Amino acid sequence: MLSHFSKIAVICLAVMFIAGIAQAVVLDFEDEDMTDWEVIDEAPENLGDQGPSIWEIRDSQLGLDGKVLFQGSNIWGSAPDTCLLGTFLIYRGEQFTNFQMDVDVAAADNDGMGLVWAYADTDEHYRAIMINDVWPAGSVDGYDGPFMKIAKRISNEEPWYELLEVVKDDYIPYSEGERLHWTLIVEDGNFTFTREDGLSISAQDNSYSGGFVGIQLYAQQAEFDNITIEPLTTSPVQPDSKLTTTWGAIK
Repeated sequence: MLSHFSKIAVICLAVMFIAGIAQAVVLDFEDEDMTDWEVIDEAPENLGDQGPSIWEIRDSQLGLDGKVLFQGSNIWGSAPDTCLLGTFLIYRGEQFTNFQMDVDVAAADNDGMGLVWAYADTDEHYRAIMINDVWPAGSVDGYDGPFMKIAKRISNEEPWYELLEVVKDDYIPYSEGERLHWTLIVEDGNFTFTREDGLSISAQDNSYSGGFVGIQLYAQQAEFDNITIEPLTTSPVQPDSKLTTTWGAIK
């Protein structure tokens, strides 16, 4: 029989072992490899401009480092332009539940851009997205640009997304043509998206369960680099309790 303190030691070692397995994913595109990335454009019937999107790796022209990920088309929103749709780039290398995602960004335009997570399909994911422009005029959720939003995708038909939170009156336009930085923290259904200038938005959804992560753009040409996805563990183990550590990544 293990003593009380021996049990604690075993549990602590197990937690350390699990935490050690959940390693950060670092993507800087210097190897010009897009093997683990999937381009997904909205269905043509959803889009005013059917695209296609143009995702590629190039030398940075907007102030980032070395090779970067770039999208160069103007693929945009719903045919009446009432929702920021467009194109996704999804990282298929691993799925994540609780994580922190950091990204360097440089925007060439003033239109929509953001991150997606818990991505299963175009009709099932979450997104944090922002836009400096006044579009869409007559937004389906009642909030025209400029704004920052967190929303949950609910269908491939109008209204497409369920709005979870919006920053409208306090929105500050992002800078164009220079290095920006985004941080997304997702933990047990709590979501916080923060920019380098401190502008932040948070939302929560009890039905959250994890999935793939990626990027979404609306009528925006932009560069991305130094993407880091750090799995987070939760549910600290208490002495004599059952070992129930949440894995940061689903294998």
